[in-house]
Amino acid sequence: MRTRGLAISLILGFALAGPVACKETVNDPAAIAEQAEAARAEQDAAAEAALAAAKASRGLGNPAIWVLSDADTTLYIMGTVHLLRPELDWRSDEIDAAMNAADTLVFEADVSSPEAGAEMMKFVRNEGLFQDGGQLTNLLSDAETLELQAALDYVGLPLGAVQNMRPWFAAVNLSVMQMQKDGFDPNSGVEQVLIAEGKMAGKSFAYLETVDDQLGRLAGLPDDVQVDFLISSAESIDEGAAMLDALVDEWADGDVNGLGLLLANPDMMGSEEVYDALLKERNQTWAPQIVAMLETPGTRLIAVGAGHLAGDDSVIAMLRADGYEVTGP
Repeated sequence: MRTRGLAISLILGFALAGPVACKETVNDPAAIAEQAEAARAEQDAAAEAALAAAKASRGLGNPAIWVLSDADTTLYIMGTVHLLRPELDWRSDEIDAAMNAADTLVFEADVSSPEAGAEMMKFVRNEGLFQDGGQLTNLLSDAETLELQAALDYVGLPLGAVQNMRPWFAAVNLSVMQMQKDGFDPNSGVEQVLIAEGKMAGKSFAYLETVDDQLGRLAGLPDDVQVDFLISSAESIDEGAAMLDALVDEWADGDVNGLGLLLANPDMMGSEEVYDALLKERNQTWAPQIVAMLETPGTRLIAVGAGHLAGDDSVIAMLRADGYEVTGP
């Protein structure tokens, strides 16, 4: 059971592998199967150990929420999950109170406005698709192509549907389609729910980064790293729902320690390089932005992916290390 492909639903996370140019083409089906099984066994061992430790940990029974404030400003901070099962009841009195009190909602990036949609389409056209007639399978070994084909069969897509996609974009699409097939709905995700309520209540919106900032961290990674992200997503396709349910259980229970074990650590993300680029460095950018919000009177609810608020390098840990008193777990 692996989290690496699934982590895209909570944070931008994936695993690191060796250079594509060094990958050997293996034509023997038995050798291909043995190679794939060995890789899965290694990944599963780390994930199973983290999952067991997370299940042994306990939260307070509701999604965690933190507060940072001064004389005239209150900042509520909560973790989110981008896709959820529609039937999940995740609201709490604390979240409702924060939502009602907030005059501004702060998210990672604007993903719902028409302007954001146009920006997203432009980015995907330029950075998500091959511009030179290249094909995805040109970057894959025989074993990886077989893994990808099996995953595409699961979600009902032909290989041709992703051939013009760069590996990172194919991985994101594959992960989201798998989650939707297994009953997770982006419209039920925390951000979409809060955005809809915020618009109805006439609240203001603010963002910590742009779409280019966010997706650029995936698109800017070397092809071999993107390929490993894609293959991690493909390998976990048949067990994705079970792992995502486990992650959501930890979040809904407010088990920040459990989430840190499953998501916010280099071992589960594959390497220090990936961990730093997609989690730690973003947290380092966001923490001073959050501190700067104290200079403007008012009440804000800051809602970001749950992985950014768990672990030793979380936004919360960084704020506390800088001497700010942040109440909460």
